[in-house]
Amino acid sequence: MDAGRGNHNRKRFTIFLLCWLVYALAYFARVNISIVLPELQNVFGWSKAQIGLIGSGFFWVYGIGHLINGYLGDKVSGKWFIFIGTILIALSNVLFGFTTSLPLMVLIWSIHGFFQSMLWGPMIRILTNWFEEGSRGKVATAISTSMVGGYFLAWGLTGIIMSAWGWRYGVWVPGAVLLVYSFIWFFGIQDFPEQDHVFAENLGRGESKHHKMPLGSLIKETNLEYIIVACISKGIVKEGITLWGPLFIMERQGIDIRSTMWLILLIPVFNLLGILATGWMTEKTNNNDAAILSLLFVCAGLACYGLLIVEHSSAWVSVTLLGVASAMLHGANTILMGSIPMKYKKYNRTSAIAGILDSISYIAAGISVTISGFIVDSYGWGGVLIFWMISLVAGVGAMIKYGEVVKAGVALRIEKKKDLTV
Repeated sequence: MDAGRGNHNRKRFTIFLLCWLVYALAYFARVNISIVLPELQNVFGWSKAQIGLIGSGFFWVYGIGHLINGYLGDKVSGKWFIFIGTILIALSNVLFGFTTSLPLMVLIWSIHGFFQSMLWGPMIRILTNWFEEGSRGKVATAISTSMVGGYFLAWGLTGIIMSAWGWRYGVWVPGAVLLVYSFIWFFGIQDFPEQDHVFAENLGRGESKHHKMPLGSLIKETNLEYIIVACISKGIVKEGITLWGPLFIMERQGIDIRSTMWLILLIPVFNLLGILATGWMTEKTNNNDAAILSLLFVCAGLACYGLLIVEHSSAWVSVTLLGVASAMLHGANTILMGSIPMKYKKYNRTSAIAGILDSISYIAAGISVTISGFIVDSYGWGGVLIFWMISLVAGVGAMIKYGEVVKAGVALRIEKKKDLTV
């Protein structure tokens, strides 16, 4: 029995590692665009509003794609779904590198966003299938570090690759790496552990079976609308930093892309610390999502305010404050996109809820990226920072209200009467 349990633990570690790597490499083939965009501006002479359309198109389609693919992720094999998605992500990167037309770049990167949306929901479902309820919070925190790995790859290697061979290789190389890994994923991953009946029985112990509540009713009954507002706030600022961060540092400090590349690598370090700190707070506060998210949003807002008032400070100060804001929102992302969707497993809605929350977050990000491009062109980076702070205030307000309904006993975490506890 002990030997069998040891084998299963090793298998679970392998499943987790495969999921971690697939998402880190998908991020590599996605966040690379933030390093490529400044070079596109230089090569083609496009404005920030114009190059911002590339990011906006991605976020809009990525968000819409999550609604579709999140729903499908509860119906189909995650192994096959993610395998197909990674191949298409890789091919879209390669195709982007052959393009010189802005409208075509917007189209290709937008379609690329749909392919990226095929990964998160099904992956969270696979992890939920493999790990018992008590460990899923830690799993959600751990899998979120894959994004940090993707940032290191994208921001650390893309600039080096581009300096040596040009901007096209900044999309070709990540695409090629992901294409190779897609086959490693396919031959190593497994959707369910059900073939071992003892392990499957232990995994499901304590999780009662329920009929599938209609999705609209489930959202209403669990007060998910407040979480949705928080996702909008998080999406606007987190993805704004992801897309505009390198260009923000370059223009604010008047430094070139190579110098920016080494400075910007501090941000993924901050992101990792933010994710780990959020995991620690989750354990210490017994999953008090409302309080943790409120704190994270306030700290991110203060960091943005700091950037606003220290405009002419050193590059190190700017990167540190930007890193703090990014860290807080990556921590928030761990709760909003990881642990909260996992709470819906008993309704077989893990992928669907993850898809809805991701969708709302990235549609908001897509709209905000276009707005931010115009704000920068018209009012400078200070206008964008004010826009971000206003968005975070809205998130804090939603979390205060969510905390009230949790305390009243009508939210997902503590509802007893309607058997909504997860």
